[in-house]
Amino acid sequence: MRNKIYALIITVTLFLSMNGITKAAENERLKVGTIQFSQLKELPEEFLLEKIPVKSGDAYSNKSLSEIYLALKRLNYISNVNVYPQQEGDTVNLVVEVDETDGALETARRAESYKDLNQKTDFVVSKVDIKGLEKISREEALKGIPIKKGDQFVPQKAIDGAQKIFQKGFFSSVEPSVEREADNTISVTYIVEENPVVTNVEISGNTLFTQKELEKALGVKRGEMLNGNILNPDANGIIKHYGKEGYTTARIESINVSKDGDVKIGLSEGMVDSVVFKKKNSKRENERSSEYKSRLRTKPYVLERSLAIKPGEIFNIENVNATIRDLYRTGVFTSVEPIISGKEDDPNARAIEFVIEERATTTINGSISYGTSVGLVGGLKLADSNFLGRGEEASINIEASNKGDKTFDISWFDPWLKNTERVQAGGSIYWRESVDEDAGPLDVKKVRRTGTRWTLGKGLNDKIYVRLSARYDHYKEVLGSKAINDKYNLFAITPSLIYDSRDNAFSPTKGIYSSLTYEKGELVSDPRHYDQFEADLRAYHHTFFKDKNSMAYRVVWASTGSGTPDALRFSIGGAETLRGYEYGKFEGFNKFHATVENRTQINNTVQFVTFFDIGNAWQKTKIENGKKINAPDRHSAGKFADLKKGVGIGVRLNTPIGPLRFDYGWPLDPEVKGGQKTGGKFYFSFGQTF
Repeated sequence: MRNKIYALIITVTLFLSMNGITKAAENERLKVGTIQFSQLKELPEEFLLEKIPVKSGDAYSNKSLSEIYLALKRLNYISNVNVYPQQEGDTVNLVVEVDETDGALETARRAESYKDLNQKTDFVVSKVDIKGLEKISREEALKGIPIKKGDQFVPQKAIDGAQKIFQKGFFSSVEPSVEREADNTISVTYIVEENPVVTNVEISGNTLFTQKELEKALGVKRGEMLNGNILNPDANGIIKHYGKEGYTTARIESINVSKDGDVKIGLSEGMVDSVVFKKKNSKRENERSSEYKSRLRTKPYVLERSLAIKPGEIFNIENVNATIRDLYRTGVFTSVEPIISGKEDDPNARAIEFVIEERATTTINGSISYGTSVGLVGGLKLADSNFLGRGEEASINIEASNKGDKTFDISWFDPWLKNTERVQAGGSIYWRESVDEDAGPLDVKKVRRTGTRWTLGKGLNDKIYVRLSARYDHYKEVLGSKAINDKYNLFAITPSLIYDSRDNAFSPTKGIYSSLTYEKGELVSDPRHYDQFEADLRAYHHTFFKDKNSMAYRVVWASTGSGTPDALRFSIGGAETLRGYEYGKFEGFNKFHATVENRTQINNTVQFVTFFDIGNAWQKTKIENGKKINAPDRHSAGKFADLKKGVGIGVRLNTPIGPLRFDYGWPLDPEVKGGQKTGGKFYFSFGQTF
């Protein structure tokens, strides 16, 4: 504001200089002529003339303009001021252009009245008294009032005293009486009417809490004088009690207190009248409207099963928040905003509208990546995480590398079958061939796997799930010498228990994910058997940077039986487990790996990541009859011996097809104990690490 004033003064000075007024003013020959106000709507010109320090006939100078401007800008009923000088000989006439605020005249009257009331008079206060007290003491009633015996009488202080007494809450009315005494002094007497003693309390409109609960929350006690402050409709104990439990739309509709102390309170708890879903407007300016732009792709039943609040229920903000959380957790939506409104014909009704922006879930993705172990990899993937708008996940994936790795799979998963109570189902068919170019003659060089897997699950609630999977696979293992190492058919059943409270399945920032999985398998027409146990724990939370920065943690431990074929052993290393090392570099019958990531959101597109990985896999290897035999090393696994560590940085790019992941990891330990550390490695993939 000060800069604006300075700018005005400079502008006016330049204006005067251009008109030759400045030079004349320096010679003190100019006088102020007429002062006229323009653009007045409510305020009288005579009233404003009294507010400015410059009068007709005063000596004119450049300061005159700034004095008028500042005097008028101080008034809270004037929003803008411009002063225009017009010279006629030795006289400068002033035109003052003002912009009034809305209701300027009434505001001015109140200001003048308040000003008059705050003026000290010539009278001294000789007495301050109160009448009408029965139960409240005189000292308590008058305590803290601003007017005292012996003070110079100020009318506003007498009014403020009445307000102070009323604010104590024990009086239904307080009226100040001011009298001029014979000795030319002023006596002030407050005439009050005390509130009645509470004889009964009756609350209506409550369905969630009992009369006893609400009466206790209100704080009104039978047999005691009513304190009107606790009946404040906006902040009384009843409203606070409802708000504490999440019922934020509850309100007091009526309060009646009879003279005999009968207190009646009418409540409106806020009933949910309707819940609708609406697509967020994505239409650009001057773009033609279309049904596609305004219609949600997701089926209504998929949206409705996430609802924690339904028509006919009492409105609870926690249920609204739970609905938002569940919608985000599907990973299908990028934005969910609730709009809550009342209804004109029913003050107790609430309409809820969820404005939703859907993520682009259908993708056709062609990719090329390179890894030192897998070589150049090309892939084509058709995927949809909201298949046909049903919240299902479906994909077809084809990959091949110049080192011989090949993958083809078709998968489908429905996290919540229609017309069921959180029943899940899914299946996949796959053909995969992996090649290890560095394999020696006695090492497994090629593994070919063909099979199918089917899953059935049940959600016990919105966070806990039990699943049972069954798979049938055909395996063929070929050694570096081209001899067949192993060939078998595997049938396995896998029960699992899952807990998932993550805020988003694709890119979580808070919550916990944990799974316990046990797989029991039999090799068809083969005496061998196989079993495997895995525990996976993940946690996420925001840091002191709140939404811009989060921490992510993961710990995995797993063990498999001694009869496990080589192709079913665990492997550690690469983009998903231990960065800084080759894919699948460490193999064994036991594995452990852990990761700590710090994720910083730079903007809506870019995320920066730093990470620390640690882990290993353990086994014993020996040569028998010219064949490499692998066996468990439970001792080393139990001691977590020779853990490998890696650190690195990464970038996540948020794209319509999901996050693209770029990581570079540096190994902190040699791959072989006593050997030399290798250099860092680059990784490219899709989605978050976990």
